[in-house]
Amino acid sequence: MSAERQARPIRVMIVEDHADFRDLMEVLLGRQPDIDLLAQAESLAEARSHAARFELDVAVLDLGLPDGSGADLIADLHRASPTVRVLVLSASLDPGGIEKARSAGADEILDKLTPVDEVLATVRRLGNA
Repeated sequence: MSAERQARPIRVMIVEDHADFRDLMEVLLGRQPDIDLLAQAESLAEARSHAARFELDVAVLDLGLPDGSGADLIADLHRASPTVRVLVLSASLDPGGIEKARSAGADEILDKLTPVDEVLATVRRLGNA
């Protein structure tokens, strides 16, 4: 880990179409002194726009979005921020979607029912990699 990485918070974007869950993640991540929530998106189009504007460390994304699969966003995120790490956090963990996300370059895949402490630990681990 570089000295620059140690000196600044982990830069995160949430991509989630359900407003209540997105708001919950905003509160959870926003209260962490070592995490800087730079952007929130509810669609692939909005996420692509944010990814082009921000240098991200971690993207937390859902697979089921109104304009397509979150897995389709992963390659775009890597093009915009080559070092971005991707945490898929989804209630839709069908094997086909999981395989598509893994093939696209997802670093970690968790169910939305994963305990909060584990989600935070995963964001930190990915952000400090």
